[in-house]
Amino acid sequence: MARPLHNLVKKDTPWKWESREQEAFQGLKDAITSAPVLRHADPTKPYFLETDASGAALGSILSQRQEDGRLHPLGFLSESFKGAEQNYDTHNKELLAIICSFEYWRIFLEGTVHPITVFTDHRNLEYWKESRCYKPLDYTIGIACFFYYF
Repeated sequence: MARPLHNLVKKDTPWKWESREQEAFQGLKDAITSAPVLRHADPTKPYFLETDASGAALGSILSQRQEDGRLHPLGFLSESFKGAEQNYDTHNKELLAIICSFEYWRIFLEGTVHPITVFTDHRNLEYWKESRCYKPLDYTIGIACFFYYF
């Protein structure tokens, strides 16, 4: 959403405010001034983590089910891929989105008594935890996930 605005502040990039930048700016304004309203975390309730990755960035939402029976956000995460991460394949970018989200919300997620439900649109990740054939990067990621109950 904010990529056109990020591009404006890059080194050696001329400042050009056009319709793409205006739409991104308006979209950000609308997103932060309207619902959903963030809720406070309740350690007695299960956590839900929605993650996604694109070619340039990752994002996630940490939520909990509230009294109305619906999921309400506790927070949002958005990060651009840096360095070698930009060259990762789709599978690893989607997996990195989960890992970065766990690390970002570690204070809530580590040691929770309820399993953390992770939603992703990358079907191959459903089988990652049960896989018996790992690549070296998978071992590193597995170690990063060791402390989380999901």
